[in-house]
Amino acid sequence: MAKREIPEINAGSMADIAFLLLIFFLVTTTMEKDTAYVRKIPKKLELPQTDPIEKRNICDIAANNENQLLFRGIPMEDPDLISDKVLEFYQMNENLTKAQTIAALKNPGYKGSNFPFYSFTSKEEIEENVLTSETQLAEVENTPGVEEDVIEFKLKQLDEWLAKQKAAESYGKNILPEIHFQAHIRVEVMAETEYELFTKIQSEVEEAIYELRDFAAKDIFGESYGIIKKREAMDKTDKAGDKRKLKLLEVLYPARIIEVKPN
Repeated sequence: MAKREIPEINAGSMADIAFLLLIFFLVTTTMEKDTAYVRKIPKKLELPQTDPIEKRNICDIAANNENQLLFRGIPMEDPDLISDKVLEFYQMNENLTKAQTIAALKNPGYKGSNFPFYSFTSKEEIEENVLTSETQLAEVENTPGVEEDVIEFKLKQLDEWLAKQKAAESYGKNILPEIHFQAHIRVEVMAETEYELFTKIQSEVEEAIYELRDFAAKDIFGESYGIIKKREAMDKTDKAGDKRKLKLLEVLYPARIIEVKPN
């Protein structure tokens, strides 16, 4: 019996198919991008000078070109401790009453005198400031020749008071406590500082702020900050009122982070 010949496979179009598959994967594949911390630098406004920032309101974190870390001027060996120190910065005077705060401000020997104090604003005071800000904004808008920066500044003031008004409503108490308006975290790194240390500083700061907001969320709303954030991102209708909850937590624990270049 004669052997049956096996027909040859026509591979003439294989190159075309391979080329089409290559194009398909190039178009549909997403490339991972390097992540970095990017922050919008605010525009400088030429406005009347305010009170100088007190040292107690600055949480200074610095790293030199030899990757040596300083926290508020004190050497720190372990960068993992940054979050604990940031928590201390926010919480040292948090539980003082208004009367205790006034007494502590007058006492130079008070242990928390090098940390920011909290203010206490009633709903009535907030409403009055909203009306005042609205009036001032209307005046500058109707004044010929007023610089656009001044209008933006007044608009920002009004937005801040409106945010406080909504926060006070969500807080459910007549008095809204806030850390000093000057309180901020200042990050200063040299150009030669390793990027890993820079990102470590940033992540530790973010971790501390997250922990503060998480504790407040559980105390006020009975659920974690992460759950509220996730639900707000998924529910575009905001049935649970998560946007207001998040705004309140941001007012209670603002993330004022400033990155500066060394002198």
